[in-house]
Amino acid sequence: MTDQEANFPDDDTIDIQPWPVIELIGRAVALATVARRGMLEVDEERDPFDLETDRFDLATWTRTELQNWITDDELRILNTPVNDLDEDDLGTCDNALVSATAVAWALRAVTTEQLPLPENPEIDEQTLKWAPQPWEKVRSVQSRARLRSDEELATERERWELWYWRATDAVDDADALQEVIDETRETGLIPVVDNDFANDAGTPYAALSAEEQDDIAWLAELRLRALNWVCGFGESWESAPLYLDD
Repeated sequence: MTDQEANFPDDDTIDIQPWPVIELIGRAVALATVARRGMLEVDEERDPFDLETDRFDLATWTRTELQNWITDDELRILNTPVNDLDEDDLGTCDNALVSATAVAWALRAVTTEQLPLPENPEIDEQTLKWAPQPWEKVRSVQSRARLRSDEELATERERWELWYWRATDAVDDADALQEVIDETRETGLIPVVDNDFANDAGTPYAALSAEEQDDIAWLAELRLRALNWVCGFGESWESAPLYLDD
């Protein structure tokens, strides 16, 4: 059994202390704003001047409305003119949207019972539709926000911890994998098909392509870290852990 598998916490006993709702809203909107900046970079249909105008509006609005929630690196990306982002920056923008949907799910802005696997564009659309943008007030959505229960948050973060472990740490330990699969089958947290974790379509992890497996690892890492932060683990967004014993 691996150290990480052996140290999985019992989510019925971990002490969840979510951040205040306004902090969750601010972080989700900041992430959605970074995602919008990335979309401007890859938009080949609109006039470059219009794209740069939208980029300038995003950056200017962010400096006043999101100053308590935006990170320095995110602000740098927003301040970078259109067509000047590199591949790493675009990756940050893509990651931001995945993380934004996880925080928005915690606030019920994403209405699915669970975060889907594989990724579903519908939850991206729900998140972007919900998130304020220039020149709206972030607090305008506070009265409609309803944080999910501690039980819901605990269950969802455990699901993604299991998926992250399956996609990254379970590769070379068949005994540990079988033990976790048996436990998961009993709890029903994740569907088990052909003695393996299965995605929402019922396809076992081992039957997925290498690209599909990589996508699960990517989604699981971002969603797990985001949900751990939502639950109050880590002193800041940047320091939120993956495994709780890190």
